[in-house]
Parts: sequence; structure tokens; C-alpha cells
Amino acid sequence: MESIERVEVNGRRYYQITVDGEHIGTFPSMTTILGNTKDKSGLDEWRDSVGHEEADRISNLSMNRGTIMHRLLELYKGLQGTPCQRLSQLIFISQTDGEINQFNEDPSGEEWLKQGWEFFLKFWRHHDEFFDRVVKVLAAEKFIWSKRGYAGTLDNASEIVGNKILIIDYKNSRKPKRDEWIEDYFCQVAGYSIAFWERTGIVPTGCEIWMANEIDDKPQIFTLTQSDIKYYFKEFTKRLNQYKLENGEE
Repeated sequence: MESIERVEVNGRRYYQITVDGEHIGTFPSMTTILGNTKDKSGLDEWRDSVGHEEADRISNLSMNRGTIMHRLLELYKGLQGTPCQRLSQLIFISQTDGEINQFNEDPSGEEWLKQGWEFFLKFWRHHDEFFDRVVKVLAAEKFIWSKRGYAGTLDNASEIVGNKILIIDYKNSRKPKRDEWIEDYFCQVAGYSIAFWERTGIVPTGCEIWMANEIDDKPQIFTLTQSDIKYYFKEFTKRLNQYKLENGEE
């Protein structure tokens, strides 16, 4: 039996892994690894240009509306019926869902909820390109880990039309993105793919990143093939080794 518990180590997110009562290890999350090994000079310049208070506001907005959007997508994929029937069910369910309503007491909570719904509806309005392709959800919000020494929470793994198995990650942003701007996201889904394969024995056919932004009505889809997964997993492994070396975890 496998047990995965999210813990904090020196202020960073880790996962404590136990299998059949045996402690396997306490591994850093993928976001911890990537966040602490990336070049932050551009981020620092942006914070200085907009002011730290405004930068914090934007960051909190992105993070919390993203949490709500993720939860709405997760709940919606588990519902049955026509798109309108499923949306009606989601509206009803969401009124008492703890994860969606966790920000109700925050002064900015209403805005985060509003934008979380707005971003979800961008996917819903393009049902045929997103939800209609899903044949079966294999995993949602699933803790996974790799023997290579990392762990994370997988947004979604689904069988889609064409007998393909995809790792799907949900993102939100202020503006449309280009491939070269989001290579950390590619490393992230590649890492999820390998860990999912290790844990389930199922080899993903590819990955998709579903990204809604403030400007476009239609979310972007970024696609990785199996060849791309191999490339970006090598890049992620470099970052993992760098993180371990810098933090004395070799």
C-alpha cells in the first residue's frame, strides 16, 4: 500500500513517500525543483517595474483563480450529460465545494472566484476541442512520485479519442504564451509522464498543456509528443540534479 503526504522542508514543498509501511524517501516537488533552479532575473525586473505590491497582487490573483479553475475543470470532467446539463450540475456542486469556496473570507476572494469561473468558461465554450476529446479520465489531482527522487500532483491523465493516453496540465496566464516562454512547463509535464509510467505501467502517448489567458476567449493547447517528452525529461533531470547538488541532497 502506498502513502504520499505533502510536507514542508525549509519552507519548500516536499512529498513523504511510504510503501507497505516502508519509508521510501522525502522528495522535493517538481514545482520546488523548477522554481528554485530557474533564472529569476526577468521576474525580478518585472517586480521592480510594476512595484512589489502590485506584483504580489497579480501573483496572488493568478495562483488563486488558477486553484478555482483547476477545481472546476476537475469536477466538470467527472459529470455526465450534455454540456449544459453538466454546467448546471457544476454550478450547484460548486456552491458547497470547500476548495472553490476557501477564499470566501478574503477581501479579494470574490474577484478570484469570478475570474476562476471566467477562465473555466473559456474551456467550456470550446467544448469540442477540450472535453469532447476525453474518452476516460485515468487520474485527476493525483499525487505521483518517481524513483529518481521527485514528486508532484498530476492535474490529469486521460484516454482521448484515437486511443491516446495524454498527461494534461492546466495553466492560466495574463497573456498568450509562446513555446520558448514556457519550457519549464514542458519539463514539468515530461516529469509527470515518466512518474505516471513508473507508478502505473501505462506509457503516455504525449502531453498537453491547456492554458487560458486574460486576452483570448479560446485557451491555448501546447502539445508534446513522446519524442518531446524524452527531450524535456532530460532537461528536467539536469534541473533535478542541480537542485540536489545545491541543497546537499545527492
